[in-house]
Amino acid sequence: MYSPPPDPNTEQRMRTHHARTAKSLDVQVEPGAEFWGWAGRTLGAAARTTTGAPVWLRLVSAPEDKAAGKFWDGALDAQHTFGDLDGHRPALLAVHDAVDDGTAYRAELSARVDEPVLSDDPILQLPDSWWNDLAVTLAKVSAVSTDRVAVRQQYMDRAIPEFVGIPVPAAPCWTTAHSDVHWANLCADLGLGGVGTCSGGVRRCHSLRLHVASGGRRRPRPRRFPRPGQPGRPRR
Repeated sequence: MYSPPPDPNTEQRMRTHHARTAKSLDVQVEPGAEFWGWAGRTLGAAARTTTGAPVWLRLVSAPEDKAAGKFWDGALDAQHTFGDLDGHRPALLAVHDAVDDGTAYRAELSARVDEPVLSDDPILQLPDSWWNDLAVTLAKVSAVSTDRVAVRQQYMDRAIPEFVGIPVPAAPCWTTAHSDVHWANLCADLGLGGVGTCSGGVRRCHSLRLHVASGGRRRPRPRRFPRPGQPGRPRR
């Protein structure tokens, strides 16, 4: 979560369109905290429908000629592919698009998650049951086919030697992955806006990164998620 953008015009523009969208979708934004994305690109807030159902209204903006691609269509694509993922993903209820003065706006109305965020700190203390549930859910994700790409071979060819200092290993397989598994993106439900294919090895790196963040000062206990098509509990 970020502070409001430093440009007051951007702040006012986003708030105006957020309120306009709430009216179009017939929801009432609840008073209280608003949640800004980087540089004011997104603005989210809790709301309720006319029947009182709790929902979340998120507005994203981009230059009109750049309003496309993986992250612009992520929530909509994930809804079409997974639905609510057996209760592990907030259902997308409605989408509202608008263009104003060369800027595109997309509003996403989702069911509101009534569980707390996983943690407000990267030092996590999690029971084994949470890891087991995460492994099962990610196995369901990996079993679904998609034409979206989360991690490209070209990125692996550049990033692995640069940051890890080793030659690029051959990808053992390509499978659908969450692609953004870390403590700030998880609670009991999984958001899947960045879902897409990636190398099986990269998929495991994401889970290892999450685990290392949870280890604190103790030596991390490696947790290995099952291979695609082989659901089961992570091995320590």
